[in-house]
Amino acid sequence: MSLPIEYTRLNLLALAKTKRQRQYKAQWLIIRQGELNIRLGKTLFTLNQSQSIWLPHDCLYAIESITASQIDILAFSARVTASLPTTLCQFTTPSLLPVLIDELMTTDKTTTSAQHLLQVCLDQVHKLTEHH
Repeated sequence: MSLPIEYTRLNLLALAKTKRQRQYKAQWLIIRQGELNIRLGKTLFTLNQSQSIWLPHDCLYAIESITASQIDILAFSARVTASLPTTLCQFTTPSLLPVLIDELMTTDKTTTSAQHLLQVCLDQVHKLTEHH
């Protein structure tokens, strides 16, 4: 079973900016270190360590780091059959998520164990959004 979920880690220097980009995948951005702004249109969301934000499919955004920052990104393709949130949501990051991502960073993405970890990440999305 291969889940259409990917993860990446992004390291930004202080005052760095990314170009506005449209992502066709839903994304969960988890701030591991630092402080940054997420710009969606004219709206600015400030996030710091231990916070996260859900960006739904087809979202146009840019990231502006205030301090040196580390961001973990879980991207969920449209092939994920489970219902995903369709609106932007800002959360306090659950304590389990950084541990899961750290484990994913050391695991071969093609293994069954990595797929199980990704499934737990998907479960965390559902757990957070059912209360939001």
